[in-house]
Amino acid sequence: MKNNNIFKIGIIETLVSIVLVSGCTSSSTNETKTFSDGNMSFSYPADFYDVDYSGNEIDSSTMRLIGMLENKDGFAIRVFKSKTRTSPTEAKDVAVSKIENLSNYKVLSTTTETNSNGVAVEKISYSESKFLIFNWRHDNMYFQKKGDVYVITVSGLVLDKQKLTDINNIIFQSIK
Repeated sequence: MKNNNIFKIGIIETLVSIVLVSGCTSSSTNETKTFSDGNMSFSYPADFYDVDYSGNEIDSSTMRLIGMLENKDGFAIRVFKSKTRTSPTEAKDVAVSKIENLSNYKVLSTTTETNSNGVAVEKISYSESKFLIFNWRHDNMYFQKKGDVYVITVSGLVLDKQKLTDINNIIFQSIK
């Protein structure tokens, strides 16, 4: 009987540890802030903060990093603006091609959806294997505003898929 109680306590401690590590105790995504470059805007959870990205810019002939946000749970939002004339579909197709040629990346899905503001958004979800057992998920949203193509990338550990999905939904529904 004593071993059975110890076993139950061990299971409870394990479950509590998993909840704490997965970020399920983090702040709510109900409060939001707004990112805008004057041409387009979107909302994001208020627990994100601006990150200085100077020197962190991606070496790309087609995209320029214009915003970088992170939160204490390890989620990141990156905002890119196209340097060249392209369409959201072309930009997405180029990204899919590059992702498919990388050994530690895997395309999970591609879709096209229109949000409640009437903005057509091309989406890619892909995974990245890092550090043996850790898998990251990246969700890219490609859209066009006033002739410019933008990409919003939301990234985070796969441990908390629901939080990643919640962040994506807030951003997707609010793109204007």
